[in-house]
Amino acid sequence: MLIFWKVQIPNLNLKKSKHAMKKTFLLLLSTILFSVFAVVCQASEINVEKNDNTAGQSVTPSSAVNIGEITDKSTDELRIDTPVLFVKRHNFLGLHIYDTFYKWRPGGGIYVLENPSDPPEQHRIRAVIDPATPETLGEGMYSHPDLSWDAQRILFCFKASPNGGTSIYEIGINGSGLRQLTDCTTNFCNQYKGVGNGNHDVMPAYLPDGRIVFTSTRFSGLVPCNNTGVSILHVMNTDGSDIHPISVNGENEFDPSVMPDGRILFGRWEYIDKSALTQQSMWTVYPDGTNETAQFANNLVFPEATLQVQSVPGAPHLVCSTFAKHNGPPRGSIAMVDLRKGKDNIDAISNFEHPENPTYDLGESCDPVPLSENLVLYSGQFEEGRKNSLMLINRNGKRTVLLSDPSIDLHNPIPIVPRPVPPILSNQTDPSKTEGHFFVQDVYAGNFDVPRGSIKWLRVIEETSRISPSPGPSVLNQTFLVSAALAFSSKNYLGIVPVEEDGSAFFTVPSGKAVYFQLLDKDYKLVRSMRTFIQAAQGTTRSCLGCHEYSTPAVAAARRGKTTPNRLQPESWGSGPIDYPSMIQPILNRHCVHCHGGQNGIESGLDLTGGWTEYFNNSYENLVSRREVIYIAPLIGGIDCMNGTAHWSAQILGTYAHGSGKSPLADLVISGHQERFPKMTQVERELILAWIDSNGLYYGTWNYTQNGYTLPKWSKLKSALIEVMNDAGCLTCHADEKGQVKRFEPDWINLEKPEWSRILRAPLQNSSEPEQGLGLGFCRNAKVDQHWQRLRMVTNSTYAHAVKDLDLFPKQTWRSWNKDGEPVVSFKSVNDPNYRKMLRLIETTRHEILETPRIDMPNAVAINGQFRQILPTPIPQKMPDFTAVVFPDSVIELQWTRSAETYGLTFHLYRNGQPVTETTAFKFTDLAANIGTNRYTLVLENNNGEKSPPIMLEVNVPQPVLPPKIVDFTMESLPDSVRLDWNNNNNVQPVR
Repeated sequence: MLIFWKVQIPNLNLKKSKHAMKKTFLLLLSTILFSVFAVVCQASEINVEKNDNTAGQSVTPSSAVNIGEITDKSTDELRIDTPVLFVKRHNFLGLHIYDTFYKWRPGGGIYVLENPSDPPEQHRIRAVIDPATPETLGEGMYSHPDLSWDAQRILFCFKASPNGGTSIYEIGINGSGLRQLTDCTTNFCNQYKGVGNGNHDVMPAYLPDGRIVFTSTRFSGLVPCNNTGVSILHVMNTDGSDIHPISVNGENEFDPSVMPDGRILFGRWEYIDKSALTQQSMWTVYPDGTNETAQFANNLVFPEATLQVQSVPGAPHLVCSTFAKHNGPPRGSIAMVDLRKGKDNIDAISNFEHPENPTYDLGESCDPVPLSENLVLYSGQFEEGRKNSLMLINRNGKRTVLLSDPSIDLHNPIPIVPRPVPPILSNQTDPSKTEGHFFVQDVYAGNFDVPRGSIKWLRVIEETSRISPSPGPSVLNQTFLVSAALAFSSKNYLGIVPVEEDGSAFFTVPSGKAVYFQLLDKDYKLVRSMRTFIQAAQGTTRSCLGCHEYSTPAVAAARRGKTTPNRLQPESWGSGPIDYPSMIQPILNRHCVHCHGGQNGIESGLDLTGGWTEYFNNSYENLVSRREVIYIAPLIGGIDCMNGTAHWSAQILGTYAHGSGKSPLADLVISGHQERFPKMTQVERELILAWIDSNGLYYGTWNYTQNGYTLPKWSKLKSALIEVMNDAGCLTCHADEKGQVKRFEPDWINLEKPEWSRILRAPLQNSSEPEQGLGLGFCRNAKVDQHWQRLRMVTNSTYAHAVKDLDLFPKQTWRSWNKDGEPVVSFKSVNDPNYRKMLRLIETTRHEILETPRIDMPNAVAINGQFRQILPTPIPQKMPDFTAVVFPDSVIELQWTRSAETYGLTFHLYRNGQPVTETTAFKFTDLAANIGTNRYTLVLENNNGEKSPPIMLEVNVPQPVLPPKIVDFTMESLPDSVRLDWNNNNNVQPVR
């Protein structure tokens, strides 16, 4: 938006010289990219007086009684003569910038300061709407005003009760014509399952065509790391009709405003394989949702958040913003950014309050309205601890107070002056379509170190946004929902398309999804990955030159010869979500475990078994361990995304810099590991590589059990085992001088197969006789370094939440397994009393946790995990495969295809015409099947209520096989139960 201000320049009196006024306007016009005209009249004229020789001076009221009195008696004053719209409301308090709509601090309303340049005692303040005005909404929270282009109407938000929703209203500047535009008293697309209450439409702004852009929680997405509602950009008509999203973000968006060229400028939060803390940056988008483009700070660590962004009048290249902390209210420091100087260039920043520290993002300032490139009207505190006031600040740091109120904070100042209407950008989308297209002219552009012809495939992945709650008692369920602080959301692999010989790719992508691209070489190794998202707007084609370049006329011309886009095709292993326990661990079991944790030992000390740990399993813990530095998971080329390691994850990474392109595990899989697993198939190899490129997800879907993602009994088991270690004499080596065991690795215990536990095998005598157990004889007569351990997601129970310099994190040299030294055998045989005691503890815990299994354990009954679908997943044209496995104990395990076409659907399962379950999982274990013939029916349903034809399956269940002879039957009384134990005639306990 462009506004002509009447400005007093040193040595030039505009009030006395018409010639000078004309000269000044010509000077201003020479810097403006878009020609506009505005009528300047006495009622709307803004008069700013300034002197640039006042750097660092601060003027404040002398007391709360004399509101606005200027104690600086010099003639150099910052002034604004036009009436100012503002809000009286108490400051938002709380933990995050993104959940302010849940706050409840009622009081105040919307007002006009008629004569801001007059002395405080002469100020005239008029209520537009508050509890006492003729047209009112009563007591509540009034917020987020926006002024129409003709300065006659006001949009604003109102919340009426502590647990209610926030709705958008409109009222005339004269306080008449109040009308409600949105209603947030009911649920919308999904039932909200997160923390906090109500649906919320907030932050409205007028568009040039009369419509309104705003942010809303209507689709009930949840912040992955905190379980609160996600508000994203929406658009509606002037009367509140045709409300629809123009964004697909899985995290919150902030403060939309309109730029002079008609684009929407806003703050966007995202963290695809990046820190959840530091990426709330400046973006632009067209009002139809097309061409979303990063403008500034998407790869900077500081400022953590750029909020309340607005273009600067007369200087379209400048954007004014509040720099704020992520963890705190939406207040900080006032700054301007020169967009011409680069998207991540700190030199582009002019921090008005802290010029010596451009990225400084602390403070109590907010709601900036730039009046020119040198002057900003805003809400701030003239003295620490006081209420927020309406203030002016210039580029040199001089401040003055327009208005204060000792009883309440003042916010959202807006000069009441007509503004030129920006151009209307035509709608390029087609709502009848469910797909869009992308054209990449040359994937090698920006990837200059990659030989031409080496990039073979382009992969498309959807970053899903959950609407399911975060279950379980531990806060770690929210912070590490699906991985070890690597990735935060389930990823839906939509498919791949070939890259042409000229480096181009033209392809179709489903609309309504947050997607990003990965480039793969001939071995399906990752060459480079996007770590931000875009969408395939309905019926449109978006083009780009290569990495970090956007559409140009040259790109459009290059596409003219390519008329038919490629359809996404599944990879060799398929498509859809990749779940580590059910898809990757079985491959390791077939090819790796026999040497790495199984019968043949623990080669190189690397346990790849599926034994469950406190959060994950043994193989996963070892493959994603950080080893030498906390911010890299070296075996998989993983990027640690803890908040504290943002200096690593926020950067733009080059080719072969992470994922399978950097992973030693990927190299072993591709090479065959010196023929150690020659029978690994192409499907298995490429599935492992694809999993690595998810940045190491563990839980592939949003399904869960009510027991959560942790094992509450883990700590108790660990303590009990340490007591037995003491009885066995192990603490001679394993304890520090105070007798404390600080190093206790998760993979010392195998809860899936207790006899494989390292804590049992390492001190057990090595023997070739099977009946003597699986002893390894690992232990040596040497003190264990209690200060060295494998760096994992949580090291010494610490999650790195606050950003730190990478040099402040612990570093260590990775220690290879050392067999030197004198062996120590604590257990001569499996009959050793302490061995038996340890084994019994692990077995007991195994039985206990399997009574309430986690989602990655046998017989877990999945609770339907769901993710937001802006456009419903269509019922596939080809029905999924429907198969069954019958176990000897008459249990049937039913499975159906997991793919991008079925992920997001709900599956209705019937047995002999009767409903059995409704699930979003891809399998079901039927413990109640009938002996004889069972006829199953599977029906698929999407969130639009559309259903598939029935898929039929007939399964015959034979009489159960009698168990082998039971020997060594024992019974043991426990505090709250009775433990029954036995062996069969093969001396092997059943696993199921």
